Amino acid sequence: MKDIKVFIDNINIETQTTYAENGKINIYPCAFVENPHLVAHGDRASQKGRMVTEDDGTSCFHPYAHDSGSRYNTLFQTAHGSVKETLNDVIFQLRFPKRLGKSLIESMLREEQEEQVAFVKTRRSETKWAL
Repeated sequence: MKDIKVFIDNINIETQTTYAENGKINIYPCAFVENPHLVAHGDRASQKGRMVTEDDGTSCFHPYAHDSGSRYNTLFQTAHGSVKETLNDVIFQLRFPKRLGKSLIESMLREEQEEQVAFVKTRRSETKWAL
C-alpha cells in the first residue's frame, strides 16, 4: 500500500476546538500560530477515516487505508438486494423504492428473501462463505 501525503510534514499547532451536540467537530488554528499552510497538495484536503473522542475531549483521527479495496465481498445479488460478507459478518440487504407501494414491496420482499434463503442453503455447513 502506498502512503498518501496529506500534510506537508508532521506538525504540532495550537488550536481551538468546538464540539457540537450533533457530533460535528470544528478545529481552528489559534491566531498566533505562524505559517498555517499544512496541506501538501493544494489548499484543502478531504479525508475519510474514523474520529474517536474521549470524554475529556482528547480526540484522535485515524484515516482509512487508501486503495485497500472494498470491505465487502458481494456473494449473491437479487433484483433489489444482495448478500455480502465482511471479515466477521454475512450481510443481507434489500432496498425497494417507495414508489412501488406497500403491496408490491411486500410481495417482492418475500420473493427476494426466498432467493437469499435459497442461496444460503447452497452453502456447506462449514462454509467459508466466499465463492
